[in-house]
Amino acid sequence: MTNPFIRLLKMETSKAIKNKFFLTTLIIASILALLSAWYMIDSYFYFRDMEKILGTDYGNPQPYGSSLYTHWLGGEFESLSSIVFFTLMPLLAILPYGWSYVNEARAGYVKTVVIRSNKWSYHLAKYMATFISGGLIILVPLVLNFLIVASFIPAITPSTLNPFPYGVEIGSMWSGLFYTYPFIYVFLFLILDFIFAGLFATMSLAISFFIKNRITVMLAPFLLLLILHYSREFLAYKYYNQTSPLFYLHAIGIENPSNMWIILTQGLLFFTLTFGVTMLVGGKREIL
Repeated sequence: MTNPFIRLLKMETSKAIKNKFFLTTLIIASILALLSAWYMIDSYFYFRDMEKILGTDYGNPQPYGSSLYTHWLGGEFESLSSIVFFTLMPLLAILPYGWSYVNEARAGYVKTVVIRSNKWSYHLAKYMATFISGGLIILVPLVLNFLIVASFIPAITPSTLNPFPYGVEIGSMWSGLFYTYPFIYVFLFLILDFIFAGLFATMSLAISFFIKNRITVMLAPFLLLLILHYSREFLAYKYYNQTSPLFYLHAIGIENPSNMWIILTQGLLFFTLTFGVTMLVGGKREIL
């Protein structure tokens, strides 16, 4: 016999990834990923053709940093699609299921489920399903983009002889992997983006316990992250590590290099707040 919590988790996960909001958001995110791939592939072949015309093509793209790892969505910051994708990442992660608790509480669904199981199981399943839906909505387009770009641009291992074209400073987070095992480097960033996208989605869930307006529940985490993003300006020329998730979730350094301890601290803070509110406030609140 299946554990009641497992059944509840399967049901919540199914609801999270089998709804029109998930599908619509996935299509939008995938279109951005495809546009980035199109732009970067076209750019790659344009510059290769120009090198041949100018007689500067020596048959080796390595000196120019022309590699898969600088042209996939996470490794480029040239296309408008890439900028839009990472700027809207929190909102994209929230849209599929982050708002669901507001609707279910208003419709009386929460009370029905809690009577049949318990508040702790329901809120834990809700948290996990929301996390998974948010993570997948970002992970799938990133993987899709990487595979498409890999079909056209060679996966040349970057060289430390000239790190400038790659956007990954020597000594920055995981840079040793980037210049030796770049595929593992990309894999780690895919995991990192999945985790933070999941946390962004759960921010909306946590706010649902205090705000009952669905639009506000979806926009509030995005606005808070934008405030965090632009607050980095106060540290300009004072602190030379990236503090904004909207930047350090790129696989390249933007403005400042990423720092593992900052990312870990922010990730743990986001998890502690969202999980704590969901389980403590949700678990103790009377269901009316």
